[in-house]
Amino acid sequence: MRSTARIVLLLALGAPVLAPPALAGSRISTGQDLLAACRALADHQLNPQGPTPRPALLCRQYIAGYFASTRYVRDSGDTKEALDLPRSAEECASIDGPQSYDQLASRILRQAEWQPALLDRPAVELARAAFGSKPPC
Repeated sequence: MRSTARIVLLLALGAPVLAPPALAGSRISTGQDLLAACRALADHQLNPQGPTPRPALLCRQYIAGYFASTRYVRDSGDTKEALDLPRSAEECASIDGPQSYDQLASRILRQAEWQPALLDRPAVELARAAFGSKPPC
């Protein structure tokens, strides 16, 4: 009985170490994390067989959260400023036509190629470079 409990405990503690890096994390914090997640989404779009992989879902979730946050918060130097909904066209991001998450993910991939220094920075900086800091309207 004790040996069985020890084996179960060792397996429980060792499972996170054995998990693949792409599946181990459930957060996107760096530009590299965002790039990997959006690359998974782009790869799945090219060959959409089976369920959408978890990293691809994280990319979609990050993009949706980014646009939701830009709708209500604007960086103002070192502080953040709460906003109301945009009232004019000048306050909206210029994203040509309706776009899918796959198309938005490809913008992140291109931006990461153009500015590789953003991969070591917080993910929001890569998203801001790809989309701007205004919400789509």
